[in-house]
Amino acid sequence: MKITLLKSLVILGALLSFGVAQAQEVSGTVSDASGPLPGASVLEKGTTNGTQTDFDGN
Repeated sequence: MKITLLKSLVILGALLSFGVAQAQEVSGTVSDASGPLPGASVLEKGTTNGTQTDFDGN
């Protein structure tokens, strides 16, 4: 019984930590010397997750 409870707590902790890691948000502006870069591709390193900047380079 104690082992089952311990396993359940470990699994719950792992699931909660993964949920926190995925909840992070990154923001910023992509620009060069002439100003913001609209339509620039932004990719998360090591993944295929990505997006493009808007008209203001956000």
